[in-house]
Parts: sequence; C-alpha cells; structure tokens
Amino acid sequence: MRIVTDSTADFPGSRRPAALTVVPLRVHFGELELRDRVDCGDDEFLERLERSPVPPRTSAPPPGEFAEVYRTLLRGPDDAVLSIHIAEALSGTCQSARTAAALVDPDRVQVVDSRTVTMALGFLALDALARADAGQPMAEIAAACLAMRRRVGVVCLLDTLRYLERGGRIGRVRALVGGILSIKPLAAVGPDGTMEPVGRARSGAQGRVRLQEAVAAREPITQLGILHVANPVGAEALRAAAAARYPALEIGIGPASPVIASHTGPGALGVGFVGAPPDG
Repeated sequence: MRIVTDSTADFPGSRRPAALTVVPLRVHFGELELRDRVDCGDDEFLERLERSPVPPRTSAPPPGEFAEVYRTLLRGPDDAVLSIHIAEALSGTCQSARTAAALVDPDRVQVVDSRTVTMALGFLALDALARADAGQPMAEIAAACLAMRRRVGVVCLLDTLRYLERGGRIGRVRALVGGILSIKPLAAVGPDGTMEPVGRARSGAQGRVRLQEAVAAREPITQLGILHVANPVGAEALRAAAAARYPALEIGIGPASPVIASHTGPGALGVGFVGAPPDG
C-alpha cells in the first residue's frame, strides 16, 4: 500500500517521511518553470520572488508525471496507491492525478481530494501512511481519510494582500478588508476547499491572537503545527502561545512550500490542526 501526495503538503518541523511519495507542483516566472522544492528550495524561491518583476504563477503536475509515479509504485500485483492532494477548488492537481490513474490502473489507484492544503494536507498524508504501515487495505485507508478531512483545518494570517491579488485568487478575502490594504486578513480553507475570510487584524501581534482564537473554536485539538513564509520570529511566537495552551501536544514549525508562498507572500503565518473525532 503506497501513499502519494503533492508538494503543497507541509509538515511540522519539515519532517517528511521518506516512505511518502511527493509529486511537485510547478512555479512559473515568465517562461521559467520550476518544480516545487525540486528545482528551487524555499530560500532560493523567496529571493527570486523578491527580485522578479514578473509575478509567479503556479500549475498542477502533468498527468504524465503522475502516471510515471503510479507505474513505479505498482510493482507487484497486490500493490495499490492512495493519492491525496491539494483541494480541487484550489488546483487542477486532483484532476491531473485522476487522468493518470485512469490510464495506469483505476482499480489500484484511488485519488482523494483533501479539500485542504499545506499542513492540514500533511496531517492527512501522515495518517494514511501510518495506516498503510499497519497493513490496512486501501478501502479502509481511503474511508479514514475522507472522515478525517472533516476534522483538519488550516488558518493563515497574511501580511499583505498583494500576492493573492497578483495571483487572481483574492476572491472573498477582498470583501473582508475592502480597500484598506494595510489590514492583515485571516483566511481559512472552508469545508468545500475554497479560501474563506475569518477575521482581520491591524498588527502581527493582534493577528496571532486572532489565529489562536480561530483554532480554539475547533477544540479539542489533537495535532497542531505552525507554518510560515519568511517569518520565523512570528512563527516561534505563535508556537510558544500554542504550547502554553496545548502543553500535551508536540508543536513543530515548518516553512510553507514555494507554491503556497507564491499566493501568500512573505510574512505569512499559519496554523494547521486536527480536531478530535466525534467520539472524542
């Protein structure tokens, strides 16, 4: 049983298991195409983002790349693949993966729309991998993933709206701030996988408090991680506050992928979390 995800999956402490197969999305600067976290690392990307006169755009991996990955993983007759990806409402990655699955072996490759992104997607992938290591069959793991996606979430605080606006994905977040561009908006991935406004702040300190309040509304929390884009000081402050509220949890910090950073811009902070199941 093999688990596949994509490069928008982030992990607390940047600890990505070697057994997890990751297919990179693309970041484009004009005619230059870079594979996310393959052709450019986090620091290199941020340097390019700051100096480039052309705003980056992002795209899904081509179906052929998914097909190659699936064929490689389906080595034996009993092998199977569960492929868990960024919300379909945010990217064409799921559709690309489904096209490849239909070409390779639709009976042994199942694609799941996580309806989320970044660290929340990472938590889904880690849970699926643990279940695969325990010997659970694909149908059970897929069912558990679909149930768990209702309990994961990610809330982010943007330092600026400029990058969402340049990427054409500002959507409902614009309505939260109107024309006051100095306001720092808080956004979350909603149940359908789209970005939804959840609050606003006038400073980073106030924004971190609002982030904590948004996560607290989903308590009890069983897993939690902090992500950031070129904002390690803010991330550490957020981690310290979260650790005081959730002393039993191991709370790691990790950078958001270049694809995510393309849309949030530098300074962004986020919290990925998993809520407790309905039975506690």
